[in-house]
Amino acid sequence: MKTIQKTMIGLFLVVALLGTTALASAQGPATTPPGAGGPPEQTKGADGTVWINTDIITIMANGEIPMFHFWYAVDDDGAHAKFSTSFVMIAEFEDTNEDGGYQTDEVLHFAPLSAYEWTLTTGTVEEGGVVTEVWLKYTKSGVRSVQMPDAAPAALEGTGSFMRFEDVTMQIWGHIYLEDFSGEIRDDHGSHANYTVAGGSELKIDIEIGNFPFSSEDSMVTIQTLQREHIATGIEEPQLHRHRIETRERFRNTTIDSAMNWTTTGGNESRFEAMNGTNIQKIEFVDYDAGLAQGFFSWVDKAVITWPGGAQEAVDVNATYVPTGVGTAVYLSYPYFDNGSILHDPSIGLYPEGAPTISEPIDIVLFVGIGVVALVAVLIVVVRKK
Repeated sequence: MKTIQKTMIGLFLVVALLGTTALASAQGPATTPPGAGGPPEQTKGADGTVWINTDIITIMANGEIPMFHFWYAVDDDGAHAKFSTSFVMIAEFEDTNEDGGYQTDEVLHFAPLSAYEWTLTTGTVEEGGVVTEVWLKYTKSGVRSVQMPDAAPAALEGTGSFMRFEDVTMQIWGHIYLEDFSGEIRDDHGSHANYTVAGGSELKIDIEIGNFPFSSEDSMVTIQTLQREHIATGIEEPQLHRHRIETRERFRNTTIDSAMNWTTTGGNESRFEAMNGTNIQKIEFVDYDAGLAQGFFSWVDKAVITWPGGAQEAVDVNATYVPTGVGTAVYLSYPYFDNGSILHDPSIGLYPEGAPTISEPIDIVLFVGIGVVALVAVLIVVVRKK
């Protein structure tokens, strides 16, 4: 009988050990939100794709067109939550309703940004031997010889006036910092806005446009971005439409489902009403089940024009938005800056506290072990009865 008791004790110890291992595996690396960590890292693939990694966020920059995919670093390839921001279209428009924003029926000329060649370069900034910033830059050049049919769709069909914008200069920078970065919008008259970029979880983007062929002093420029949640490629069901998009506006917040489509021939873009008391405007990706905001696209409501001769002037940036059926188009609109250039600062990022808890099924060996113990217990009872 003592032999049986020893065997039982041994089996229980083995199962306990296996159970501890299995539970640790089930908890995974993201049972608590990731905190500040080491410097951001950057790699570049053979196809030109650039990857930026921190303890909180992974960013994948398309090697051919201005497009960023981003997800939590603990979430394998965005299996639970994956977002993207694409720079889709440039357009000249006349603000006929005088709301400061873009509507489809106000367009004078447009071109999809995928019609042009883009060069992607990268670099780092170091202080004391530590990487404090990783940056990348898209630079627009001439018209692409072969169009990209799989590029994110622009709001307007066709190639538009792509030759009209051939000589427009455009750069889209991305910066991610080790620590929080404080910025300021200044011109020759002083300071107009302040902002903070979260270290390790937010990509600050600088859009610079120059040599734009304005039709008149009354026309304006808009850049269409497309904000999307993507089909996650984990073991679960595809996560399309797992998130709702919520605006943060002055009078009301609007909730948009990814599958909605409000676009019409006459234009149905909604004017974004900026929040009072802040220069940072944003929309957020909110998980339907948890009700928790995870990703965001934000922008400063001021941009800086540099006029010929070097004089600088801060101007208002207005935004409109519309769901397109595959995401939400956000149009950033800028006033006339003929013979000059304009610089504007949007951002994309993740909230660290919104990181998903990564869990896996408890190892089947735990259940097998429990079954073995149960079987032995039954045998002991049978032996005792005999």
